[in-house]
Amino acid sequence: MFKAGLVRGSFIPEKSVRHWRELGRSRKKYSQSLGDHKRRVHKVFETANIKIDSVVSDLFGVTGRNLIELLCAAESPIGLEQIEQCTKGSLKSKVKELYRSIQGFFEDHHRFLLMSLMRMITIIETEIAIITERMQAMMSSHDDIISRLDVVPGINEVSAQYVLGELGPTLQEFSSSGALASWSGLCPGNNESAGKRRSGKSPVRKHVFKTVMVEIAWAAVKTKGTYYRDKYYRIRARLGPRKAIVAIAHRILKAIYAIIKNGEEYKELGEDYLSRKNAENKITILKRKAKELGYELVPIAAS
Repeated sequence: MFKAGLVRGSFIPEKSVRHWRELGRSRKKYSQSLGDHKRRVHKVFETANIKIDSVVSDLFGVTGRNLIELLCAAESPIGLEQIEQCTKGSLKSKVKELYRSIQGFFEDHHRFLLMSLMRMITIIETEIAIITERMQAMMSSHDDIISRLDVVPGINEVSAQYVLGELGPTLQEFSSSGALASWSGLCPGNNESAGKRRSGKSPVRKHVFKTVMVEIAWAAVKTKGTYYRDKYYRIRARLGPRKAIVAIAHRILKAIYAIIKNGEEYKELGEDYLSRKNAENKITILKRKAKELGYELVPIAAS
């Protein structure tokens, strides 16, 4: 059937793009493993009744890492002066709170576990940095596309590299944004028989790129002042959060298609775009109805 042209071939990008894809997926696996090890550090502190994360917003920030190194190295009781040397920025005013947060039951067993986890975290972070540097060097000829993707809400340089690694720099294999969304599993299914619609679920149940796009969509809806944030809450009120986030991922993918294939720039519509558009539509309808009744709608200044 394939030889006869009755079945479409699978999307197999060129060799260089496949290399990008393999590096991106490896970095994603390392990032997931890094998150697992960081959660284990939180678990060790929880079992030892160490409450640093109740004072520090990021346990693996500068101050948090300094305190972790102090707990790993110090075998004698830790004093306020040592805590003060570890703190940076606004946390200098919370030295006493940090001192109370480490007054738990931290023993040699917890220290051994913590040191083992921190060694693994250091190794994984090093590997992620090496892969990122490698991807930057391999994608240097497409920095223009990456910089234009970086403007889209929810997309940073890392996710832009991943998108480019999954789709390639041309998108010649996809005739439209709808075809790309269908391949990614980000559009509704079309299961209809005898005039009855049975299911609207996408036939693509599991897709690596779909997962990435949903992650990008979650980051986009958390960005204040954006069109995607307002659109998400409007859709969520009708369909719920799961369908709404996939719908936002679909819209972002359409923007990505235009940026990569057509070379367009992303234009932010703003969080009040839909409100303004609805207001304009209502005014147009009112003008038409007034004209039908033989009246003319005249705007007046608000008092």
